Amino acid sequence: MSIRFFTSASLRPIEEIPGETTQWLPRWIAVEFDGERPLTGVWRSAHGARRVCWYAPEVSPELVAAHDERYGDEPFWVIDLSRLTDAVVSMTECDGSGLALARHVWTFDRWSMPLRDERRDSSGPIVTSKYRCLTDGFVLDHAEQIAAGASKDYPRPHRFPIPELAGEPYPCGGTIGRDGPRIIETIQQNQYQGRYYTVYQAGGEWRRGLATVATSKGWKPEIRPLLDFADPGVAPLVRSGELYDPRRQGYTPLGLVEALPDGRDLDAVIQERPRDISTTLTLALEVAAVAARAHARGHQLGGIRPELVFVREGDGGLALTQIAHRGPAIISQYYGGEAILFPSVYAADFSSPDDATGLAQLVWYMLTGGHPFLATENLRWDDSWQNFRHKLRRRQPWTGPALLEPLFERALFGPSPMEFGALVAELTRLQAAR
Repeated sequence: MSIRFFTSASLRPIEEIPGETTQWLPRWIAVEFDGERPLTGVWRSAHGARRVCWYAPEVSPELVAAHDERYGDEPFWVIDLSRLTDAVVSMTECDGSGLALARHVWTFDRWSMPLRDERRDSSGPIVTSKYRCLTDGFVLDHAEQIAAGASKDYPRPHRFPIPELAGEPYPCGGTIGRDGPRIIETIQQNQYQGRYYTVYQAGGEWRRGLATVATSKGWKPEIRPLLDFADPGVAPLVRSGELYDPRRQGYTPLGLVEALPDGRDLDAVIQERPRDISTTLTLALEVAAVAARAHARGHQLGGIRPELVFVREGDGGLALTQIAHRGPAIISQYYGGEAILFPSVYAADFSSPDDATGLAQLVWYMLTGGHPFLATENLRWDDSWQNFRHKLRRRQPWTGPALLEPLFERALFGPSPMEFGALVAELTRLQAAR
């Protein structure tokens, strides 16, 4: 007997993963094998969902007895091993006693996303569900038809179907380079670019990383200084190269991976609650010091946005750990810049290549939880949106401490951009005056 690990119960070869990485995966299954034959496994998700699966040609009395001995009266699935392929999964859904409640035949597309489910249960007629999914699992269309009846369409967005059997967008089969870090979970992506969590090996140890990917015709020489910039305040570059995915056809995006910094990203921290002026100024000046060292090397830092600034909380304040600054640089490789639609690669629209603007927006966000040009209800992407958000950009009222309003008039709303050094000098003066 042996234990092997996969990102879905369909056991596709590209879904097999090292057991050490399961602690970071959104969903996975540990499967017992007798030689090359799978026997049983328990699928789990990071949110606590669980599904017992058996691999057998049918629901037999022997299987039900084995299930009762192992799992008690927990409901379970029986996956027909004789019909199991990358594209088709035949499954029987049973209650805890082994009674068959429904039988499903699932069909998947070349990206392992659900296409079709034919379900028959005790009610009689076959119910056929049809799906059209993006490679990140977002459901574009969902329709159901009962036997020869009329088809019923469901409005989008729709919940991701059958996560137990559908592969991750990159079920540890997508790598940066053929032997590089493995993509394990999508943070945000659209048709042209994306951000992902990855795992990679360093000295025999598995570690987490952040991958950024963009469609591009090649590396632009002007971004090399940003990619090569090394500093204690920035996350190390792990790997850069082409995105390799055995399922992908056509273009090959470029990607890079940065080591995942310690702590939490500032966006998640501020979503919980904005911070006071003392905490904000202290952290802003720590970020500014990292950016100043990049400027001394002849380029902008380019990563001053909440999702890329990682902090550690303690003693009522926030301390900078590192900035994963290279993501915006590779996103700029895409010919249209950062895409706005379906969805944006960054959750909050703080895109600016200028570090003075980026730092001023960061201070605004930390103090208010809002954005200087987008209303709160427009700040984060909603999957049901179909319009460009840049049409919604307009100056927002300042709701933070009054003493900072003159600074934002100069830094964000003035007739000409405020120089980075002048902005830092003003932040330093405000901190000293407190």
